[in-house]
Amino acid sequence: MGKQIQYSLKAAKQLRKIFKADRQSAEMIISAIEKYAESPLNRSDVKILKGQFEDLKRLRVGNYRVIFDENLIIINVYEIKHRQEAYHD
Repeated sequence: MGKQIQYSLKAAKQLRKIFKADRQSAEMIISAIEKYAESPLNRSDVKILKGQFEDLKRLRVGNYRVIFDENLIIINVYEIKHRQEAYHD
């Protein structure tokens, strides 16, 4: 059994916005997060971030970046942004 996935209000809102503009990308993002929750080991599309984003991880899904952290049971998704905007906050 995989980990539970929790979306922040911000991430849920961002995902809804992506879904309206580009349903295929939104479905890819959801699928990638679920796949990671099932099998987090040996993933080249996940990196641990540095600097002010330390302790967070980044999942790359096409042109989008999913910013999250995790513990033994839960993946907390904080933001889902286009790659051009992902690290500017």
